[in-house]
Amino acid sequence: MTPVTTAAPLVGIVHTLQRHLDGLRAAVDGVDPAVTDGTDAAELVRIGVALERFGASLRTRFALRVEVTGAFSETGHKHAAGWLAGVSGESVGQAHDVLKTAARLAEAPVVEQAFKDGKLSLSQAGVAASAGAIDPSAQSGLVRTATSGSMKELKDEASRIKRAADGARGEASFALKEARAQRGRYLRTRVVPEGGMKLEAWLPTADGARVKAVLKAEADRVFKEAWAAGAREHPEAYMADALVRTVCGERKSEPKAQVAVRVDLGTLRRGFVEGDETCEIAGVGPIPVDVAKDLLGDAVFHFVVTDGVDVKAVTSKKRTIPSSLRRALMERDRTCAVPGCDATEHLQIDHRWDVAKGGPTQLSNLSRLCAAHHRMKTTAGFRLVKDGDDIRWLNPDEQRRWADGEPGP
Repeated sequence: MTPVTTAAPLVGIVHTLQRHLDGLRAAVDGVDPAVTDGTDAAELVRIGVALERFGASLRTRFALRVEVTGAFSETGHKHAAGWLAGVSGESVGQAHDVLKTAARLAEAPVVEQAFKDGKLSLSQAGVAASAGAIDPSAQSGLVRTATSGSMKELKDEASRIKRAADGARGEASFALKEARAQRGRYLRTRVVPEGGMKLEAWLPTADGARVKAVLKAEADRVFKEAWAAGAREHPEAYMADALVRTVCGERKSEPKAQVAVRVDLGTLRRGFVEGDETCEIAGVGPIPVDVAKDLLGDAVFHFVVTDGVDVKAVTSKKRTIPSSLRRALMERDRTCAVPGCDATEHLQIDHRWDVAKGGPTQLSNLSRLCAAHHRMKTTAGFRLVKDGDDIRWLNPDEQRRWADGEPGP
């Protein structure tokens, strides 16, 4: 088929798309979600996601053309974002973000193709394109992460790519921001009409990481107490309780609060980051290597140095997990290991194959799971299985089909 150029009339294509759109609407007209079978509803959701991605791709890529040609002015709009906001029913700010993503996609053709093919959502495309436009060689890896990992993993990878491209300028920028935070540091409190009091603080990175670590350690204790009592609340509620306990001296113990600094061995020796290497405070963000070295003598900070231990060789026949293996697992599974789950709080270490059934205590047989997915594995028979380069979360029936080589869901 001969491709249609931008100068060619698109009347026929527009009519075809409109006809199909009308047909899709007619197909689901009268279908009541309240009486739909759960399995059928799940299939309709998957189709809806595919249609949503198709629509987002169509809108995003051609909205840029509206901006470039100035066609938005024909309807009296001052800029393309205003026109797009009117068409989509979204805010002008959201429309600006769409146009920004479109511009980045134009500089990241591999990501743009994946977005066009429906492999990526608009959010995933925006994150991947922002880094892919800076480092074109990273585009394929970003797409793989987007399609097989969580949004958090994708954002982490994009941040690493941007940081590596920024180089020394990034370290200078960090120093300026830290100096600004040090000068402007504050803690504010105010009473709010809804009742209670709100707190807001601004701290330099290292100090903020220390405070967060202390609160997180106490929040874990609060969570365990609540769990044992059968209570369930949002993680932020536990952090609030931890703040009160810590500030008011009501902690029942003094849990050792530590901040993990992740750094590659080569980076630490060399003094600067290269390529895909990392130097960051876990849960906070990247820091210059000089800052990391300054923290080496601080008892609050512990370092996870990759390549320092061959974690693949660390194996035990016991259920107890060696400290080096535990650190390696925390480094690998920064979120729940189930694809698409971004949970980072209260993760539980799980043997994929139980020790009692011969499962070894080694990295390949361990995962960190959130409480909900751990419960699904224990009570409903779900399992993480390796399928080529991908990790899949399968129920018992899907496991049987996968083991028999049948097509997956």
